[in-house]
Amino acid sequence: MQYQTAYPRSGQVALLCEGDLIGYEATLFQKWAGIFLGNRPLIDIWSCGTASAIVGISDAIGRSRPILVIEDRDFRRDVESVADCAKVRNNREGRGIRVLDWRSWKRNEVENYLLEQEVLSPVLCTAFGCSEQDILEALAEILPSLALFQAAQYAAGRARRAWSATDPAPLLLSGLHSRPEWDDRSRQMLPPDDSAFRTAFEERLVHWIELPRPDVTDLRSDFQSKYDEWKAVGCENTVWRWDWAGKEVLQWLRIALTSRFGWLIDRDSGKRETIKWQMNRQA
Repeated sequence: MQYQTAYPRSGQVALLCEGDLIGYEATLFQKWAGIFLGNRPLIDIWSCGTASAIVGISDAIGRSRPILVIEDRDFRRDVESVADCAKVRNNREGRGIRVLDWRSWKRNEVENYLLEQEVLSPVLCTAFGCSEQDILEALAEILPSLALFQAAQYAAGRARRAWSATDPAPLLLSGLHSRPEWDDRSRQMLPPDDSAFRTAFEERLVHWIELPRPDVTDLRSDFQSKYDEWKAVGCENTVWRWDWAGKEVLQWLRIALTSRFGWLIDRDSGKRETIKWQMNRQA
């Protein structure tokens, strides 16, 4: 690595993920690394917040340590997420960053792995003093109510992926010379050819304007097809555990259980306090 001494931590490998420092990703990766790897090699977990921020952090530290990346699948199909990860990996490696691997979860996001019944039941039954049947009944109400939101998020994800391919910036300036150059003979800066740049830029601009744009009809059908498929989803169906935004399911499950069974505020006495969730966003 080019800048080993500049790296601000002590590990030999940096693992970049989404979420924050107290999120599920960081917690799970820390435990995984400790159990399965020990200190061979020592892995530093970098919680980057969002997928786009991962790219920025990889630029910031990727020349000082080899990096591993795991990002959310974010409603992409498996083949799409594999292709996207390969593309960004190649791009980063072309910038001198050593990438050991760059991939996404098989499920939509890390929270989806926590939705399995053998995880939910023992944890939530203990936390809320309820039965497994109580959890299943809450899920039976929550899942159909979330179908519209999940279908909308699916359509939005499809839209972002489709429109990113028509981003004009790379096309408009690729191969054009707008920077000055240095001449070793005269030891002077040579300004760029203004006229040649303008001509080439206008040609690129016309070409970009004529590029096909994503069909709005496709986005409408993407939403409608998923809503029709998901509006009757029940506990026995696996699609919500794999393809939905899992954090949203967990959030509403917590809301339902804290409202109905209360949150334990005194372990000695077993006293619980129900939480009222009908509030404005700030509260």
